[in-house]
Amino acid sequence: MRTAATVGVGTTVLGGGLAYAPDAVAAALGLRRPEPVRIIGLADLALAPGLIAGRPRWRWMAARAALNVAIIAYLLDETRRTSEPRPRTAALGLAALTVGDGATAWSLRRTESRPGHGG
Repeated sequence: MRTAATVGVGTTVLGGGLAYAPDAVAAALGLRRPEPVRIIGLADLALAPGLIAGRPRWRWMAARAALNVAIIAYLLDETRRTSEPRPRTAALGLAALTVGDGATAWSLRRTESRPGHGG
C-alpha cells in the first residue's frame, strides 16, 4: 500500500512538471512537440489521487502501468521520426518502471482481495 502511495506522490510531482513545463521537458527528451507532454502530465495528475488514497489501490496501479505503456508507445513512435536517441532511452527507463508498477498492482490485487481486507 505504501508503494502505491509513493508512486502517487512521484506521479504528482512528475505530472505537475510535465503539465507546467512541457516545452522544457520536450526539449530535454528530444521530442518535437510539447503538447503530448502536457497531456501526459495531466493524465498523471488525474491518476495521482487514486494512487495515494483510492480503493482498491491495485486498480490505480494497473492504470498507472497501462498509462506507462501508452507513453512508451508514444516515445517509440517518436524515435521512428527522428534519429534522436533520448526518446528511446526514456522509453526504456519507463519500461523498467512499468514492470515495477505491474508487479505492485499484482501484489496489491492479491492482498486486497483477501477476505476481511476491505479493499
